[in-house]
Amino acid sequence: MSEAPVDTAVLGLFAAYSGAAYTVSDKWDCKYACEYPGTEQTVVEYSWNVGSPPSAGYIARNPDKGVLVVSFQGTHSPEQWVQNLQTSQEEWPKSVEGSQVHSGFLSGYSAARTGMLNAVLRLADAYPSYSVALVGHSLGGARAALALLDLATTAPQLVPRLSMYTYGAPRVGNGAFAKAIEGLSVPVYRVVYEDDVVPHLPPSYFGYVHHNIEDWIHDGRHQFCLSTEQSDTCSNGGGSLTVNINAHYGYPGLKYS
Repeated sequence: MSEAPVDTAVLGLFAAYSGAAYTVSDKWDCKYACEYPGTEQTVVEYSWNVGSPPSAGYIARNPDKGVLVVSFQGTHSPEQWVQNLQTSQEEWPKSVEGSQVHSGFLSGYSAARTGMLNAVLRLADAYPSYSVALVGHSLGGARAALALLDLATTAPQLVPRLSMYTYGAPRVGNGAFAKAIEGLSVPVYRVVYEDDVVPHLPPSYFGYVHHNIEDWIHDGRHQFCLSTEQSDTCSNGGGSLTVNINAHYGYPGLKYS
């Protein structure tokens, strides 16, 4: 465990941007997230909503913070829950030797990939001083992780500008995938709230491994653990198999309305 390596206000800000993916399309006009402190000047530059397999999200520009936010919608339909329940893996990306990822998570990401990547590259070029933050809650966090490694391998010039903040995200891939994420040496924070069960899925015995850094929010405190896998000093010590749906939707700063 370590001292907090990031301002927790930043984690709240990107939680709001993650929650907004459930309602925001082409305008920054939702009830809660769009009024969250620090988001007031946000401009939505691109959005997507793909029907099969379902995938939605948006790219926004925050001129006050100097950041482009790429936000992926979490589980929002029965079809997406079917994706979540799959445990099969497939080789991805080809450029990372041995990397295997969840096939269901990848299918939804791939459905929107071309338009999303093109928009990120266009906006990053138009706003060269802006950082690029990939964010998401639940399934959206899994897709944010795929997008981070995808951007890093297809547009390596962007790596110094990248960061990722996920909330209640499941395990996405195997050890090679997790190490590839960590090897980018960019700010990556995987937030877990209390005894949220989703970050403990799919089970590790299926070959799934988390990337670090974990921020476990417990009893109102942030505990940061640097271990690749869940540490007993963080969420693994908080009742890993307790099914608490309130915890999954209780992340500070995260609301959908």
